[in-house]
Amino acid sequence: MSDSKIFLQEEYDINVDLLLEEAELKKYDTVIFASSGNRFEETFLGKNENPCWYPCKVSPDREKNLKYIAIYRGAPISAITHYAKVKEFKYDEEKGCKICIFEGIAKELPHKIKLGNRESCYFVGTKYTSLENLLNAKQTDELIFR
Repeated sequence: MSDSKIFLQEEYDINVDLLLEEAELKKYDTVIFASSGNRFEETFLGKNENPCWYPCKVSPDREKNLKYIAIYRGAPISAITHYAKVKEFKYDEEKGCKICIFEGIAKELPHKIKLGNRESCYFVGTKYTSLENLLNAKQTDELIFR
């Protein structure tokens, strides 16, 4: 630990590493999940139910910083096409999992973010990025993930 960190910790009870980690988490305000088949249209766009997404494997520490959700759509689309503003994450007894409720409806991105050089299996599991990255990327290779 550097002298500065030790000083701040001992004199002011300031944990610099924790502050840096919290600042880093706030930069990643968008979560990306994967979808296959018709689930995207039925759930995310709300054809068969109120627009939402589930299951959402997101830790409570991450939830508080997430403002947007996007979905990577598998073949034949192989792209991220829409995003939505997060209203809340909550556990749904009926579905038996955590769901993301949207604030409003999903919005189409200005352009599809195509798969690029990544394998589609890259999107298995939860990915985090920023809305700014999402709005500016043309391929998933250009997205910065944490």
